[in-house]
Amino acid sequence: MRDRRPRARPVKSALGRCILPVCVFFALFWLSRASSETETGTITASGASLSKSSTSTQKRDAGSCDVHAPTRLRQRERRERLFGWGRAQGALRLLRGDGIEIKLRNAGRSAGRGAVNRLDKYGFFVTDPVLSESEADITRAHLLDLLRSSKTYAEDEGCLGDLADCTERFDLSLRLTKTVTRAVNSIVSKLKPALVEIFDSEDAELVELSALITCAGSPEQRVHSDADSIGNGDRLISVFVSLQDTTADLGPTNVFFNSPNPITDFDYFSASQMLRRVAEELNNTDTIREHGLGDLYINATGMLDITSEEGVTKAELDFFNAHVRVDETDNTIAFYPPWSDAASDRLILGVVGATRQGSALVYDSRTSHRGGRNTRGARVQLMFSFQSKRALISGSTFTMRRRYQRVERLPLTLIQRATMRAFGQEFKTSPKAGAWTLRTGGKIRLRDFPLRPDASDREREWVNEDLVRSTNNERDFDVDGLHLDGADI
Repeated sequence: MRDRRPRARPVKSALGRCILPVCVFFALFWLSRASSETETGTITASGASLSKSSTSTQKRDAGSCDVHAPTRLRQRERRERLFGWGRAQGALRLLRGDGIEIKLRNAGRSAGRGAVNRLDKYGFFVTDPVLSESEADITRAHLLDLLRSSKTYAEDEGCLGDLADCTERFDLSLRLTKTVTRAVNSIVSKLKPALVEIFDSEDAELVELSALITCAGSPEQRVHSDADSIGNGDRLISVFVSLQDTTADLGPTNVFFNSPNPITDFDYFSASQMLRRVAEELNNTDTIREHGLGDLYINATGMLDITSEEGVTKAELDFFNAHVRVDETDNTIAFYPPWSDAASDRLILGVVGATRQGSALVYDSRTSHRGGRNTRGARVQLMFSFQSKRALISGSTFTMRRRYQRVERLPLTLIQRATMRAFGQEFKTSPKAGAWTLRTGGKIRLRDFPLRPDASDREREWVNEDLVRSTNNERDFDVDGLHLDGADI
């Protein structure tokens, strides 16, 4: 921002020509003016500056978001437990092959082959750092500064974006500022061999670009997947880069293994259904109570009542989640059955994305995951997604500025309509056009990297533009030639 600090010379000349009471008046006047007109800044632990803010913003800065906290752990032993060091610990040593981590540095095409293998086997992988610590610090300070200039940051609820359980959770779509562009270029340059192998092309489209930030008080989300592929072979791959050392108490993303996998034959949802199978095996009220399942399967009259309802009931899911815990020694997520304390009886379902500063979590949009509970402070991630060329992806929020998107109305075939209904996704119908949906694509392709910035780091006018209108692309403001004059699409 522009520095409007007044020069000292007028103060000196005024003081030199006055008696003591007048001098005091002039001194107080000029000091108060300097205080009100100077745009003061705050220096973070990383040495980057944060601009002046309102009282409400300052409360969040020093409270739930704690934007001035150190970005790296002091204890090396704690740092080495984070993903990004390439050292499998605890239960993760049981993973056959190379595990869930890949090393990008000097890996060449082997990194690409490893990425595809891990996506197919586990649904995700983590990398060694794709940003240096200094690059991550600078990017983190910049993204926090952008968020702090948004209207929603000063509001009590603390919610920005189309997010589940949206409290102290912000998904700010980004412009290509100088700092954002430099960071994205650096990340993609290291990930490109893996992305080319995943998409089998350099024509993959950039369809999301945002700062995903949570603060203390953001709750644990329900388990979900981001999107479904309607077209054969279409993929949407998301990249989350941690801009600080991200321990479990910062609420990193929980990602759950595909099923089957080398650790367990159960994914999250099939494991949650197992409670009913256990009750059926016991088939006795006394033993069901002894195993801690009485509240689920014994009714008010004391009779056995095992539901035949298809899928998992809310009561079963709540009970299951109450017994899912994180082991911070190896960052695994497991179900611990209430009837046994034996480590061998736990079901390992996935991992907490507790990553070293600058490392990336990369996952397929169909992978089950959830945002973790943040109890400490600001967790800042630079997030972007690529999809297959001209892919038809349903369910994604596509968090990105509309200037970088290409939205079109797409007629649906019978198979596509049936597929969308199977996934619980909606589509539009009209007498003239028949069944159709919106296809969101990206104007920027993987082959277009490195990119050039189109906004300076100081610009802030764009931050509060289109935040509501662009959510789910539900309104048209004529950037794609649909000519609906702001009407609902």
